[in-house]
Amino acid sequence: MESKHLDVAETRVVTDYSQSSERGSLSGQSNINHELENEQKKVPLTFGRRLKQIVWDTLDYTPAERRFVSKIDFFILGYVISQIPSQIICTRVRMSIWCPSWELLWVVATFASSSVKTPHQLYVCRFFVGLAEGTFYPAVHTVLGAWYTKREIAKRACIFFGSAFVGSMFSGYLQAALYTGMNGVGGLSGWRWLFIFDGIITFPMAIWGYIALPDLPTNTRVFWLKPHEKEMAQERIKKAGKAVGEPVTWAGIKRVLGKWHFWVYTAYYTFFICSENIGLYMNLWLKSLHRYSVSNINTYPTVTNAITIVTSLAYGWTSDYIKLRSPIVFFSLTVCFFAAVNLAVWDGVPFGLKWASYYLTGFAQGSGPVFLTMVNEVCAGDSLERIIILGSTNSIAYAFNAWIPLLSYNTTYAPRFLVGNSITVALIVCAAITLALAVYLERRDKDGKPEQGMD
Repeated sequence: MESKHLDVAETRVVTDYSQSSERGSLSGQSNINHELENEQKKVPLTFGRRLKQIVWDTLDYTPAERRFVSKIDFFILGYVISQIPSQIICTRVRMSIWCPSWELLWVVATFASSSVKTPHQLYVCRFFVGLAEGTFYPAVHTVLGAWYTKREIAKRACIFFGSAFVGSMFSGYLQAALYTGMNGVGGLSGWRWLFIFDGIITFPMAIWGYIALPDLPTNTRVFWLKPHEKEMAQERIKKAGKAVGEPVTWAGIKRVLGKWHFWVYTAYYTFFICSENIGLYMNLWLKSLHRYSVSNINTYPTVTNAITIVTSLAYGWTSDYIKLRSPIVFFSLTVCFFAAVNLAVWDGVPFGLKWASYYLTGFAQGSGPVFLTMVNEVCAGDSLERIIILGSTNSIAYAFNAWIPLLSYNTTYAPRFLVGNSITVALIVCAAITLALAVYLERRDKDGKPEQGMD
């Protein structure tokens, strides 16, 4: 999912802290590295390994930090490569079977993570966790787009998005509680108990998916919908001009790639996702001030998550009420642009404005589901196109987001980040231009045709 996974930018932040004197206050990552380091023999630094460190700009990293970044790299790899194939397979396999089955794999890989003995075993587990997780987010948006009408979908998409942030916040509190309260219980470290509890919590949700996911209106078999309600669902999608159920073919893929939607929407979402990294570094700034406790440094930035949840819900309800999508997205980009410019200028920017700017970055992420709602609506008449683009936007965006922060937000330059913040300003401008192009092309295509979407 968009907000559930840990991206590489966050990796750099957490890693920086794990090497600091306060590392015991964090998630136990340094303890993971230390424990696994004691269980693995040192490997000679061959030419190939040194070349790898040069390519990934990790020559100045400690061995523990390199292992941590590699762990996240494997997660990103699985997360990225699974999305488009999964979306294509969902045209032939019922989602109520496909998605929960991958969630069960997530449970197995998470349980396995609790018993790893070497970093390489952890890499394998993280790869399968990412592989399983990547199938979920675009599939849910596909289901939402198939069942809900224009006046209903945005608020549901934003509730789904916001719930992931609530889950992440709860996971953080659970992580802290387990690390302090369960560390050493049963001879297991606190971080191992975290994986175990994650699996326990997720298992019933995976089973519930077999029951709750309704598939599409054209092939639903859920018992909790009565026959006349299933007929009503099909009538609703016909009235809304939605096409569903087209299986993937080479001709269909060629048709999708021949339209502007795939390229423009994917480009926008890539710019958008890569510009979100700017808000992740508030804790490094607070740390550099030498006036806040470790607890405050870890707590104050979480306000951004709360802002994202609130703004996401506000975007969803407002978007459905005014029956427009692009103005909401433009608004979020404008707020984030203002914040990014302040952080890029840095020198001379008042302390309070810097603080507010970090918090204002939370206004951007919540517009993601509104944009995907726009994709759902504009591509409503071509079910294969809709499914593929919902997968490609997320997959390609996070493929770029896996390496751009490594280059632009090198923690050596914290907390100023002149290059990173300047690149973010440019990315936001590119996103706005691409979105304007999409709106123009949508209106051009709708000229003289029945309405298919809301810009």
